[in-house]
Amino acid sequence: MDLLVEIARELRHGINLLSEVIGTPETERESLHQDLVGLEGTTMDLHARLMTSIRSVFLTPLPREDIYALSQMLNRSLEHVVSVGDLFIARGQQRLTRHTSDQLEILGRQADLTVDAMSRLDDFDALEEYWGQMQRLTKQAQRTHRAWLTASDGAFQPNLAHQQTQLSVTMMLAVESLREVATAVGSIIVRES
Repeated sequence: MDLLVEIARELRHGINLLSEVIGTPETERESLHQDLVGLEGTTMDLHARLMTSIRSVFLTPLPREDIYALSQMLNRSLEHVVSVGDLFIARGQQRLTRHTSDQLEILGRQADLTVDAMSRLDDFDALEEYWGQMQRLTKQAQRTHRAWLTASDGAFQPNLAHQQTQLSVTMMLAVESLREVATAVGSIIVRES
């Protein structure tokens, strides 16, 4: 479904914007943040178009419920990405660690794989590879998350450690939500094969 690919691309664009928000001086972040927040509306519009489309099309490449679920999960993933941006903006001059860029890199890779997978929903061999890669990336993100949490234990003042924990947890929610997309794809492969 082309609309699923579009939603996945908007999610990837959101991760790019989040990287820009985090890498831009504080005085220049707000407009990028507004662009990021605006993507939520864009993806919801695409989700609504997808719902109309699958109701009006006689044949779909997958069961309608699966297409809807994938769209909903992609939207939820973007919500988590936007939440990371919201937290970062709310915290102002938050000290970044290398773990931030590591998690952003993993999120970006997950999004790239997801865009490709949404364009190949009829190729179960490719989807199985996607599923496996997403599991590996999530495990890598979990290790990074744990390292981030333990690194902040003694390195910051308590309130700064708490802020780092919130940022890390919210980024992990984005990673896990993309893993849910892959898990749903795995279920489709098993059921439809």
